[in-house]
Amino acid sequence: MKMEREVQAVVCLHHVATCISVAASGWAVIKGTGSRVRDTLAGVFLAVQLFALVKVVLETAGKRKETLEDRVIQLRNQIGKTRGGKMAASACTALLLFASLLFKVGIPLCLLERKKR
Repeated sequence: MKMEREVQAVVCLHHVATCISVAASGWAVIKGTGSRVRDTLAGVFLAVQLFALVKVVLETAGKRKETLEDRVIQLRNQIGKTRGGKMAASACTALLLFASLLFKVGIPLCLLERKKR
């Protein structure tokens, strides 16, 4: 029961981070970053995150066969068997969630134009 709730929380936070990432990268594309390279990177990142958002919508609607929840459970079970049990699986799940959130939200924020002092 605890593992199911933990996995559902991870999936929910990942989906929320995807939505925030689409908004942040959309803002970076609309506002402009001040550089052609960063504008291009922001546009590519927005396209990738829009694809991820489509996958989230399809998963939520039940149209996908393999969901993120299935993949997280599979990963937890594999880590639990090979690396030392439930504690290691929980720690790795939390670490992967943190890395995902940092990537999805941090990249668009890093691409925005800096204020000149």
